Amino acid sequence: MNEKTKRLMHKQKEGIFNSLQTHFTLPVFEDEMAEDEEKQLDKKGYNCFIFETSEFQTTEDIKKLKQNIYVSYYSENKDDVDETTIDIISVLTPIKGVTFSSSKKERLQMKETDRFIDRVRLTFTRVIPIEYQV
Repeated sequence: MNEKTKRLMHKQKEGIFNSLQTHFTLPVFEDEMAEDEEKQLDKKGYNCFIFETSEFQTTEDIKKLKQNIYVSYYSENKDDVDETTIDIISVLTPIKGVTFSSSKKERLQMKETDRFIDRVRLTFTRVIPIEYQV
């Protein structure tokens, strides 16, 4: 059941990962990074992406669901955060069924240090067709 939808979802996820890795050559993590991965970033500079999906929501069409996709861009010691944000939007928007919704920019302080990291959380939305059983 829903095999076509599952293939689409997988293709979208794969497209996001591949596009981010190819165009930005930064690590991409799903949901969160492991402690050892975070330690590696601390040494090299905290620059990476984290990809997450939200819960499903209904739409006006009973045969479709909506889901948010969150891509968080972490950037340490880079002056081009806004420019890179535009590039991220440009790279991910062509993925079939994925549309840009919004972004939120924050400046985070690393635990008990004088280090700061910029985080941009980009929200994309995808509409997922489902098989409807009566």
